[in-house]
Amino acid sequence: MNTRGLMYDKGTMKVIVLACVVIVFSVVLTGVSSYYITQGEVLEKLKTRDMVHIISAMASRIDGRLARAKESALMLAEDPVAIEWVAGGERDEALGRHVKNKITKMAWNHDYSNAFVVSAVTRHYWAEGGRLIDVMSETDPDDNWFFESLKVTQPVELNIDSNKERGGTFVFVNALMRQQDKPLAVVGVGLSLQEIAQEFQRYKIGEKSNLWLTDSLGKIHLAEDVEQIGLYLNDFVPTELSERIVAESGNVGVRPTVLEYVNRQGETIDLVYLPMQSTDWKLVFQMPRAESIAILNNIRLHTMLAGVISLVVIIFIFYFISARIANPLKRAILLGQELEKQVAARTLELEQKNQKIMDSIDYAQRLQESILPARSDLAAMFADFFVIWQPRDQVGGDFYWARRLDEDRGLIAVIDCTGHGVPGAFMTMAVNSILDHITATVQDDPARILAELNRRVKETLHRSDPKGLSDDGLDIGLCYLEHNRRILFAGAKISLFVGRGGKMQLIRGTNKSLGYRRSSLELAFANNEWLVEPGDVFYLTSDGFIDQNGGERDVPFGRQRFMATLGALQGHSLTNQRESLAARLQEYMGEELQRDDITVFGFAFLPGGIQDEQDQQ
Repeated sequence: MNTRGLMYDKGTMKVIVLACVVIVFSVVLTGVSSYYITQGEVLEKLKTRDMVHIISAMASRIDGRLARAKESALMLAEDPVAIEWVAGGERDEALGRHVKNKITKMAWNHDYSNAFVVSAVTRHYWAEGGRLIDVMSETDPDDNWFFESLKVTQPVELNIDSNKERGGTFVFVNALMRQQDKPLAVVGVGLSLQEIAQEFQRYKIGEKSNLWLTDSLGKIHLAEDVEQIGLYLNDFVPTELSERIVAESGNVGVRPTVLEYVNRQGETIDLVYLPMQSTDWKLVFQMPRAESIAILNNIRLHTMLAGVISLVVIIFIFYFISARIANPLKRAILLGQELEKQVAARTLELEQKNQKIMDSIDYAQRLQESILPARSDLAAMFADFFVIWQPRDQVGGDFYWARRLDEDRGLIAVIDCTGHGVPGAFMTMAVNSILDHITATVQDDPARILAELNRRVKETLHRSDPKGLSDDGLDIGLCYLEHNRRILFAGAKISLFVGRGGKMQLIRGTNKSLGYRRSSLELAFANNEWLVEPGDVFYLTSDGFIDQNGGERDVPFGRQRFMATLGALQGHSLTNQRESLAARLQEYMGEELQRDDITVFGFAFLPGGIQDEQDQQ
């Protein structure tokens, strides 16, 4: 038999050509499909996560700065010493030194651009540093703001000033000082928002993206490009879209709105906007879609290159094999069928295994979430609370636990078990069950509960067996609550943080973990009593938040920075505190990956601060 003759007859060549065409078509189809699937996923992530995160973080920073400025202005307006000094025509030098020193410290300590007291009695304009910088006159157009502010009825007003020459945007928070409903002075602070605009560079995705802060009329007052300040939103986006953005009112709980439009140049633009909570301003962020998918050009190029190389290799292998087959047509068909069966079988096997793994993880997640307290149960125990529960993986070793004993008593705990992922999740379920069983009989003694938990965990997990391959345990902070009266706290390497009067205090837990092979069966703990006062706020946290790396030096967040962050949030609702705390952690992490499971639980028996009412507006 002439093998070469069989190899190159017309029928064989048709098979080879057909096979090559099929291979080329498959490679091209796979590459094109992968490209468009990836493009869709990139766009979806950009619009639903990245852009929303950017605008939410920026809005939180601006709202936080404005809220603190309002507090400062109102405190100055209600200062009895300042009222007495202004009402007395500024004749008392001792009172004057107090007032001038106060506005100076206010400007320096809070990084305000200025702080001021403008008297309606003497019309003197006093600024930080004890400077008398002006005497107000009704004939001076630059002083009209002062005389108009004396007529307003609301306690605080905001005036925004966008100055291209100074290259920035300034907000002046004015409060009216009164005595027996008689206006005495206009006091307040000024702050620059341009530093916030500069922070946008950290979040910026594309070169042509824009971040704008607009007023109720759509006028731009904050922009990365100073030349855009003073223009209007409809100078950049379609009129119907700008009118929609301007018309929307800002309420607590309003989420960012994601839109898209086509500009005059035919480019598709992705846009997200968010009404501010503290003002009637809007924060608008947009970027061309072409920039967001620019990274896909490299993916497309590499895909094409890989396809060409794969095609050449496959054709060569196919030709090489065909040249050595005595009966090319039959053997090629049989070989192709066999390879197809093997690939299909292997693919099916891998898909089934992967599906089983994912089903197991999903089931573990549902099981773990089922042991967490319902929000309705927590709402019945506390006047206000928040939870940050963020496993490193889909499931984790952190969880929080609560038990309501009666209308006035309850137990609350944050627990950090050994491990992450599925092993950690199963550990949490075991500890939850043991804790439920213990507290069915022991309820008002946290130290005794922890000692019993240590003993039962060691017994349940066979910690007495020296041949055990695993060594699992846990850290826990446990509070026994008597509503509005007192708290008994005991901790195993988890402490209790208390906010009182704007300051943070620390109640340390015992520096011992539970359940480990090295943990003694006779391990003992101590109860710490705290008598509750109105405005007290309590926090329990696992080590995930405090140990998270980040910042410029890539070091842990740390307990001191954690307490300082909580201290700055005192007086705000716990809902606002949660958002600010989560945003601060995300900002600190930057590009760093989450190292550990994170759980933070905050609670209060009474609405905790003067800021609550403003947070709900």
